Amino acid sequence: MDPVDILSTASHAAKLIRSGSDPERAIAGAYQAAGLQPPEDKNDSLAVRIARLIDAVGEHRLEVMRFLSEQSGAAPLNRLGSGWDDDESDMDSQEEADPEALELLEYVETERGAVLDMTGDFPEFSIADRQVDAFFGGESYIIRDGKRLTVEEAGPLQAGDQIEFEEADLPTTVRALIDYPLERPCLFTIEVGDAPWSIWDICCAFADQYARIYEEPDKWGVDMHDLSDLYIERLLYFPEKRLIYPQIGS
Repeated sequence: MDPVDILSTASHAAKLIRSGSDPERAIAGAYQAAGLQPPEDKNDSLAVRIARLIDAVGEHRLEVMRFLSEQSGAAPLNRLGSGWDDDESDMDSQEEADPEALELLEYVETERGAVLDMTGDFPEFSIADRQVDAFFGGESYIIRDGKRLTVEEAGPLQAGDQIEFEEADLPTTVRALIDYPLERPCLFTIEVGDAPWSIWDICCAFADQYARIYEEPDKWGVDMHDLSDLYIERLLYFPEKRLIYPQIGS
């Protein structure tokens, strides 16, 4: 295997092993799944041992990863708040929810004031894979025979048509709110820049924040979902609050 492939596979294997109840049993079973005897390396760090495992199993890595997936615990992509032993999680580390985040969540849920759908018919955004291409914050017009027409009014482009884009009056910084799958909502800031806003950049900002949240699952009360489960289906913008809220599917 290529060194990058080994390390990438080892990273995923480590998450599967970490989510289980017995790392030693998982590593030993993985060697057995490949028809190999485990080495005497218990004095080495788990990171080194897992990378060594994936390097050693070679062409049997699919069987090994299948075995590790079968023995993994719930939400293997979550980073456990207490390291590898989640039976001793520190409940005292949980924080009270941000009052402003709770207030904005109530605002969003009751949809007080104006709300704009930023995403329209765009395909859902995979938080793990990060795929989408769209913009928000302006409108295109067609100039035809001296007349200014909307795209809907103009229909198919004709010879001689000119396209004019009018930017919307939008802020360069907004707040963003995440509440799924969390017990305590998370409020943060996104530097969106000038209009039109890149939906890609906004979705990636949400993906980055989700990654930070999953680093501290106990703090936010992450409720049994892997990052790979989550998709941004729509983005809603509340101009009065300068707030973006994602509707998350799983």
